[in-house]
Amino acid sequence: MSTPWLENLFASKTTHALRLSARFAAERHGLLADNIANIDTPDYRGRRLDADRFQTALRTALRVAREHDSDRLELRDDAQFATNRDGRLEVTPSEEPPPNTLFHDGTNARVESLVSDMQSNAMHHRLTLNLLKGRFDSLLNAIRGRLQ
Repeated sequence: MSTPWLENLFASKTTHALRLSARFAAERHGLLADNIANIDTPDYRGRRLDADRFQTALRTALRVAREHDSDRLELRDDAQFATNRDGRLEVTPSEEPPPNTLFHDGTNARVESLVSDMQSNAMHHRLTLNLLKGRFDSLLNAIRGRLQ
């Protein structure tokens, strides 16, 4: 059982935003991988998590948390994602809208677009994890009594 003071060390708007962002990127990465894996599956419809909508919702949540002097971020996008009572991210992917035409096998996925999205998402995930690691490294240095 963790103590409240220990939980408070990790409870900041920035840390929570980074955790939510890393979770979203991980969920989106798995979804993109599924879309690529099923590229040749007849009648498969790709699913998506909209990164722009997530970023907009995250910015809004940060602004509201600042206005209310709260460290808790409340994400609300009823269509694709939300934070639950514990502050954890829950996602609900939507079906990828088909391009102007479907391919002959009934799929709506384009490999080039999916690979590009996956690379962009991987960079976002890596950046988010590096920022989160930096926050924890700073905390560890403070606990050890060293400044860097």
